[in-house]
Amino acid sequence: MVCALLSCRGAAADDVVSLEDCLRLALARSPETRAAAADETAAEARVRGARAAYWPQLLGQAQYGHAEGYDVAVTNGGVTQFGLAVDVPIWDGGLRAAGLAAAQERLRSAAALTEQHRADVAFAVRTAYWAALAARREAEIESDAVRALGDYLALQQRQAQLGLAPAGDVPRVELALANARSAARSAVAALDAATRELSERIGSPLDGAALLAQASLLPLPHTDDGLDGSPPIADARAAAAAAQHETDAVRSERRGRFGLAADGGFLGVNPGPTFRDNGGGEFLFSFSIPLFDGGAIAARVAAAAATAASADANVELVRQTIAIALGRLQTETRRAQADLDAWRGVQPAATEALLLMRARYVGGGDVRLLDVLDVLTQSVDARLALVHAELALQTATAAQYQVLGKVEP
Repeated sequence: MVCALLSCRGAAADDVVSLEDCLRLALARSPETRAAAADETAAEARVRGARAAYWPQLLGQAQYGHAEGYDVAVTNGGVTQFGLAVDVPIWDGGLRAAGLAAAQERLRSAAALTEQHRADVAFAVRTAYWAALAARREAEIESDAVRALGDYLALQQRQAQLGLAPAGDVPRVELALANARSAARSAVAALDAATRELSERIGSPLDGAALLAQASLLPLPHTDDGLDGSPPIADARAAAAAAQHETDAVRSERRGRFGLAADGGFLGVNPGPTFRDNGGGEFLFSFSIPLFDGGAIAARVAAAAATAASADANVELVRQTIAIALGRLQTETRRAQADLDAWRGVQPAATEALLLMRARYVGGGDVRLLDVLDVLTQSVDARLALVHAELALQTATAAQYQVLGKVEP
């Protein structure tokens, strides 16, 4: 029932594909991580742009114009200009500092989102990988049940032909065999779905038989340090700090501007005399301050301050949401671990009971077929429950890593 062909391109040695291989390939080609990396690059560029505001602006100026038929006092007959200009903002009321700080916080936010996207991809890969392993084990368990029931069916058919078995035993075994085959097909379908998802994420065809069973992640301790250092909280805090700096940038409009402008070159009417006689330079100190704007600046400050207050509240909201989610996941982890320990203790007894019941039945003991089928079902259910408990524990643990934005232990 389980496909055994190993066909993974780019697989590790001996055609075995480990979880680490899948994580590495998926993180390298994931659209989410590539988009997040591009956003981070854009944020870095905005930081460089904010720093550039501290440098003087050097401009080249050139123009030529000629006018006819107008009053010379108005048009001067035209203009010829060629020169360089420098614009140096000396004081801007804190606008540049606030803009740079906001850009740096946006960069921190983008870096945190990149880290979280990587954690999301890692969670998706881990859950698909472990789901495939669980489905493969389920298919193996159901295949064992199908073989055992097939043997019982053949035995019952022979005994029925000899008149040694009750008339209802053969249909009972046939029904149990049909159910086992259906469960096996479901497990194979689940294995196929999980391997298809993994293949799409890593960009290579992958077969379920190539997966390598590995140890689970260790559960994370529930500490405030790990919670506060998670990328979602870092993103929220950076967004709140950026909003505060943007509020400061709006407030700086009330403080006015002071700067120096200087230019030199040639300025005149006709090109010849202009370049021969009219070369020079000038500089200008300027200061401006808003006196009355109808409340426009105050309105923008109020809007920016409200946005900053909302961002501050969002930090607490994100922290609360993560704390609740992490608490639930840790509860789920403990429950899954308890289930796993319980089923590990039950499985040997179920296997032993099946072997004993089978031996008594084949040996002609006072055991009915219905009792054998019941014990076989219990043994299969115990093995499947162990697989499901392991998968639940792995998934809950991986979800803790995702919530805290972690890729590696």
